[in-house]
Amino acid sequence: METIPIRGKYELELMPITIGGKRLELYGIRNWDIFVNNLVHRGEAYISEFPFWVKIWEASIVLADHLIQIGFEKEKEILEIGAGMGITGLFLGALGYKVTITDYEEDALELLQMNAEHNGLDNVSIKKMDWSNPDLTGKYDIICGSELIYKEASIKPIIDLSRKYLQPEGTVFIAHDSRRKCMVKFIGMVPGRFEIENIEKTLRGEDEFHRIVIHTLRLKE
Repeated sequence: METIPIRGKYELELMPITIGGKRLELYGIRNWDIFVNNLVHRGEAYISEFPFWVKIWEASIVLADHLIQIGFEKEKEILEIGAGMGITGLFLGALGYKVTITDYEEDALELLQMNAEHNGLDNVSIKKMDWSNPDLTGKYDIICGSELIYKEASIKPIIDLSRKYLQPEGTVFIAHDSRRKCMVKFIGMVPGRFEIENIEKTLRGEDEFHRIVIHTLRLKE
């Protein structure tokens, strides 16, 4: 079956975005709000069809800003999982970090590659990854992701992936809107090998304030 390039499927627009004092120009889906409105009106029944990657989620902006403020050593290797638009990974790449950005959706991967090339981020690699059957090589100092869990079936694969690919002294950062109830079960299922720190940050949107929770997971010694 012949695939249709993303430019032939969606109307794209070039958006300037600034986080942590760094500015990027990113191609995004112009009419992403149509998909979100469908999710609001159809609820749980639409989740399996909803293309989560089409929207820049507030949690990804907060996570990117949080990691930029921490300021890791430049030799740290970073893995973003379930990246969607890849906001966190692209901005960290723009600051000189070696970043691997992963997603499972082909359209998301194509858009990620387009944005990495448009911004000259040759230190960023884009890879397809299935959480249930990950095939990456090596381990990472930082594993991060935002708005990853919308159903319980995703919890165990993410925990297993983190244990498999995290360096012994590495850190996992997971950000989400405080309204995501599945994250309560995620924290309850994290094995005892991890120490967990939870912080809450607020992002002011056009119409409301978004309360974003960031979970920091570190392997116990």
